Amino acid sequence: MELPIGGDSAFFLDLYARYRRDPGSVPADWVLHFQSLDGAAPDDQATSANRLAHDLLDAYRRYGHREARLDPLAIEVGHDPVLARLRATAAAHARETVHLTLGGDSRRMSLAEAEALMRAIYAGGVGIEADHLPEEAERSWWHDAVERSLAATPEDDLLASAFVSVALADEFESFTRVKFPTKKRFGIEGAETAMVFVREVLSSALAAGMRDVVMGGMHRGRLATLAVALGKSPATLFAEIMGRDLVDGEIFTGDVPYHLGYATELSGRDGRTLRLTLLPHPSHLMVVAPVALGLARAVSRAAGDGGAGTLCLLLHTDAAFSGQGLTAELLQVGGLAGYRAGGSIHLVVNNQIGFTTLPSEGRCSRYCTDVAKAVGAPVLHVNGDDPVAVARVARLALGWKRDFGRDVVVDLVCYRRNGHNELDEPRFTQPDMWRRIDARPPVRSHLAAAIERAGRPPDPAAAAAVAAFRDSLQAGYASAADTMPNEPPMQGEAWADLRHATERDILAPVATGVDLDRLRAVGIAASTIPDGFAAHPKVAQFYEARLHAIRSGAGVNFASAEALAFATLLADGARIRLSGEDTVRGTFTQRHTVVHDGRDGRTCTPVKNARPDAPDAFEIFNSPLSEYGVLGFEYGHSLFDPNQLTLWEAQFGDFLNIAQAAVDQYIVSAESKWGLKSGLVLLLPHGLEGQGPDHSSARIERLTQLCAHGNVIVAQPTTPANLFHLLRRQICAPWRKPLFVIAPKSLLRAKAAVSPLTDFAAETQFRPVIAEPCQTPEAVRRIVLCSGKIAYDLERQRHDAGRAETVLPVRVEQIYPVPADALRSVVERHPGAHCVWLQEEPVNQGVWPSLQGELARAGLPMLAARPVVARPASPVPAGGSVERHEREQAALLRRALHEGWPE
Repeated sequence: MELPIGGDSAFFLDLYARYRRDPGSVPADWVLHFQSLDGAAPDDQATSANRLAHDLLDAYRRYGHREARLDPLAIEVGHDPVLARLRATAAAHARETVHLTLGGDSRRMSLAEAEALMRAIYAGGVGIEADHLPEEAERSWWHDAVERSLAATPEDDLLASAFVSVALADEFESFTRVKFPTKKRFGIEGAETAMVFVREVLSSALAAGMRDVVMGGMHRGRLATLAVALGKSPATLFAEIMGRDLVDGEIFTGDVPYHLGYATELSGRDGRTLRLTLLPHPSHLMVVAPVALGLARAVSRAAGDGGAGTLCLLLHTDAAFSGQGLTAELLQVGGLAGYRAGGSIHLVVNNQIGFTTLPSEGRCSRYCTDVAKAVGAPVLHVNGDDPVAVARVARLALGWKRDFGRDVVVDLVCYRRNGHNELDEPRFTQPDMWRRIDARPPVRSHLAAAIERAGRPPDPAAAAAVAAFRDSLQAGYASAADTMPNEPPMQGEAWADLRHATERDILAPVATGVDLDRLRAVGIAASTIPDGFAAHPKVAQFYEARLHAIRSGAGVNFASAEALAFATLLADGARIRLSGEDTVRGTFTQRHTVVHDGRDGRTCTPVKNARPDAPDAFEIFNSPLSEYGVLGFEYGHSLFDPNQLTLWEAQFGDFLNIAQAAVDQYIVSAESKWGLKSGLVLLLPHGLEGQGPDHSSARIERLTQLCAHGNVIVAQPTTPANLFHLLRRQICAPWRKPLFVIAPKSLLRAKAAVSPLTDFAAETQFRPVIAEPCQTPEAVRRIVLCSGKIAYDLERQRHDAGRAETVLPVRVEQIYPVPADALRSVVERHPGAHCVWLQEEPVNQGVWPSLQGELARAGLPMLAARPVVARPASPVPAGGSVERHEREQAALLRRALHEGWPE
């Protein structure tokens, strides 16, 4: 025998040596190849028909999905060359008896019968991809489970439940199609078996004793899911489809019905209950997936069972799952220790088209689910017109989640009877595909026919369930015009006492100071590294400096203020979660929350000493290099418990650009659209320091553009004490709002940027405006309003310029809601002073674009001839030359102090 010569010869030699020792140790297609190279026919080998049967089984397990009958429209029929060669060889031994073990059961049959059974299991209506799983135990689990499930005759209860699910979905869509012919429904027609999957997963979760389900969905079939699987009131649902205004209050906008969320409790026959939350989603719906995962993680962590009692069920469409990079972020995040929720079940409703875009135009992979294999998630493909197979796959998916606590992806291959929505005409662009669809009977019809052919009598219970559902639809429609919704709130009872807050509510003082003795005691405990712990010398010095500041009561810097906020909140009973890229140490080496022993790698987290009885109350994680997925996750996490402070830190503020969809679709708008409250904190480092356009700006102007009706808070604290009060206010206030902290960079180490411990004490609070008192108010000729680190430059420059008595710097620490009353109070104390606004950002960026309108509305005298001092308008946030930056900064300060000075 001659083997190939070249770069791969070692590989072939090793494979051939393994084949000679044990043919069963190499893949089946290589067995055939080596047999041919040896010049021997398969029937000349020592291996018998049994060997061939095992080779066939191995090949079907690995490649059967390529030939599975997955597409109801039969547009493409799969073919695998390895399976074809093995079947051709097996044909000569078709009548020989073989012994085969399938799903743990030993069987004796002819080789032809064995091959037919393998084909039915692995290349029938279900295709499985598990060969990429890293552990043999995981692959074996799937082989055994699939072979036990798919080789069995379907039970009566499985057929009956599958038929009811399909029939209910068909009834709902038929009813709404007639009653609302001009409305977008994004109906489930062509994918009715998605209802089989969802209902089967939920009933199996109930039977397994699970407690909570968090769902993130999609447009397609949303209304049917609510009515058929979750039991939402048809009257409320139809009122929403009619377009009735069911929201309360002017600031609540509501949303279209196929975006809305729902909370309910499902009950089983044995008295078990299952709490279910279906999150609302925006039009760009993939963003809901990390939000749902974050909420599921919070729910499962509160239960303390590692996610065993919580199910995260995520519904996607094929084009979004393969086309959106967020999918890869979601799958990676879901497998990490700080983000796991016990495994998610992903149902991909594979329409085989995205709006008008065919798979060949939208992806280059074989399957829309191929991205999932990168993280070792098993993938099950199932024919969407085979309800029994779909029900079995649902049980298999839940079994995997329960046994392994990891993600599983189900590809439901189906079609759309209508276009992208009911008002779209798909035959414009896909006439051939829709000819096949038009000729295909509904799944309800051919399932009923299959049951009849099997000789099974009609199920009276199923017929009664369908009739009762039809009656409920009629009754709901009749009362929809007058009904008022009375549904449970999306968020739990813990949120009930937190009122909706207006701008005025947010501007009202909140007691956030801490008794000085208690503050010092908690701070010292949270800043002490254990004895015998060999911290890096610079880290040890860092903690010693913090202890000195707390004990002496002077020189508390930003990092220490943040740690004191965390420590005191923990001591008060709150929980804290902080994540972000390099957050544990801090991008600017400012945090050092986790300390490493230089000798053996042990770690300690001193801040946990603030609450030693509950060390798990504080979490901090370095996130993957993901902003979009992680921020969506953290927002979802923040929806669960109002007494948990959830924070996400951007490595630099402009990294928020990559997560803008999460900001727009949820963080700034979810309360108005869907009534969801959140106290999420976003820490966004900001400041122009000559470091180039990409690491300078948190894009304040973009955030303020999204502010209205007190929806969020945007603040730029310039003192450590103000940061301390801001963070504590998120928990101490009688409301919850997302907080954007425009966080410091260079101020983290600026000697002037420190606070005395007394500024943290009882009776102190957040100061939205900082204006130091003047001994001679009448001497003030100019008020310079500013925000951020430029205030320190201004303070230094006014002294150097001899303007200390005549120029009053005023720091606007809260950018939104604008503290107009506090600003007015400062200005009115100096009626003869000329006011200017100073910022280091270009004039079309930063705070000024939004603030000027707010100041005008507040009646403040900020509209003088030249009221703003800023860099010229620019399409980029900052330049890359330190020399130019310093020159421009000096010019800004000169203008602020001297330009237009009233002599």
